Amino acid sequence: MKLVRSDSPEVARDIASTRTLARRHGAAFLVALLPNLVILSFAAVGLIVSLQAALWIGLPAFLAWNAWVFWRTKSPRLSWVVKTHRERVYIRLFVGFGKAWRKVDLPDVIEFEASEIAAISIRTVKVFLCGPKPKRIKWLVIEPSQEVAESLSSQIPSYLRVTRMRDFGTPDLSERVYWADDDRRLAVGWKFCRPAPRIFLKQIARECPSIVIGPGEYSELDLNGIWHGLREEPDAQQRRMLVQAKRLGFGCELPGLLSRYRIVPYRKAAAYLVKIEQEEAGKEYT
Repeated sequence: MKLVRSDSPEVARDIASTRTLARRHGAAFLVALLPNLVILSFAAVGLIVSLQAALWIGLPAFLAWNAWVFWRTKSPRLSWVVKTHRERVYIRLFVGFGKAWRKVDLPDVIEFEASEIAAISIRTVKVFLCGPKPKRIKWLVIEPSQEVAESLSSQIPSYLRVTRMRDFGTPDLSERVYWADDDRRLAVGWKFCRPAPRIFLKQIARECPSIVIGPGEYSELDLNGIWHGLREEPDAQQRRMLVQAKRLGFGCELPGLLSRYRIVPYRKAAAYLVKIEQEEAGKEYT
């Protein structure tokens, strides 16, 4: 195992011919939205002065920007997260680009030999926020061998670490790569990744048959019971469930539910969630 840069010659050479890869499937529309609004605003102002000037300046800027965004978000070479090549597996910790990033000597890829990986599996969490339709979060979980895990734990950057696997799932964690110290496992958030994790595991099994595909992990959280009954402050068990849901990445949806079904005013709901999370963290610490 070693940490390398994604633009290093050795990585570029090994991954150029691989067919097994997962990549971020970013929404080009959302990435381009704000600059597009700025460009169109300038074009609208230009229309007041000159229609020809607005077309000559605004249209090329609009087309050039959207072409760049489309290339950036759709290119497998630029947006890949996990790749396998013969007996190696590459995990991209984050995506960096631009002149400033190229000047920084910062490794952004973990390179594993297949023999260094104990198992790869899928972890799925299903949450019933309100009603019968669940929401799901998935991770690709990579378990290194014991020796490699000890080495990796000392090298992984601090901003990519969490303490427990149950902490995985905040909005950032469900979209990125993180290392869990206690469980000695690497988790790749699969929220915006393609293909589906089960399909990707089948590809890995074909590409690297020596890698063990472990059984999937599954857990479920049902919050429906919190929104029924007396409208009073959630009890201890319900508070733990709310904290768990917040850690699983649903914190932005909980204030509205608390305001609608409980006595917590909407403006105070976010602060209330932070408070009970701190209380639960204190209990776990003691």
